[in-house]
Amino acid sequence: MKVEAWLRFTVRTVLMGWICAVYTVAGSAEDYPSFYLRAGAGLAFSCDTVFADADCHATAPAALFGCIDGNDGRPIGAYGDFGNSPVLDLAVGYRWNNWFGTEILFSFRSDLPFSGESNFVQLDPSIQQDVSADLCSSSAMVVGVVRPLALLGRETPKLEPVVLAGAGIARNNLDPVVYVFPDTETITPAGRHTGFAWLVGAGFERRLLPQLTVAFSWRYVDLGQVETDIGTMTILDRATGNVINNSITIGGTMADLTVNEISISLVWQF
Repeated sequence: MKVEAWLRFTVRTVLMGWICAVYTVAGSAEDYPSFYLRAGAGLAFSCDTVFADADCHATAPAALFGCIDGNDGRPIGAYGDFGNSPVLDLAVGYRWNNWFGTEILFSFRSDLPFSGESNFVQLDPSIQQDVSADLCSSSAMVVGVVRPLALLGRETPKLEPVVLAGAGIARNNLDPVVYVFPDTETITPAGRHTGFAWLVGAGFERRLLPQLTVAFSWRYVDLGQVETDIGTMTILDRATGNVINNSITIGGTMADLTVNEISISLVWQF
């Protein structure tokens, strides 16, 4: 199923579910403080990044890249990005008053495929050195949501602006990284990393029913580092698929993971 079709199906399903839930519960959305639930879906667009050695000076085991410049004048590494991925959100929040709320936000990005090129000096710059790997990322953050117009005592329009900021942790699971050269293919170990993450963003909210609000948002999210583990790399002959060498142990590599996300969500206040 294409991403666009998947998103349309998800949004319709979430919308119908929330509407049904709202009609089964009585109460006024203007009563504060109050709890709320939020569910949403969107797309994450990764920013440019580079895989580099965790320690380019390492010798036992040896660093994969080293501390020299590559064939294009940049430090040796794998330059590219993690592409685009659907993102699913689920949050439990507490609205303290008409202008401020806090929530625990869980997000899952199922498919962030790294695509890039390396610049090893052994090859001429005109020869392409493709690099690829699959990644999934999940995060949990505490997020503050501010409604500036309500904070200033202004009358709020139908589309009410909001700003948000939060911090927490992210878990990034990376599959083995594949380096493709003219005659060989090198596969380095997979890796897992859990670390600090944060976000900032802005958007708009539109009340649909007394307890139901639709929210549109943009977020810049720093999901920390993506890492490959120390381990043995495998070198294959591209023509035959046979293993040439699988006894070389190399040090770990790392890259930063940052994304821009757009999402639509439904908020049920109770």
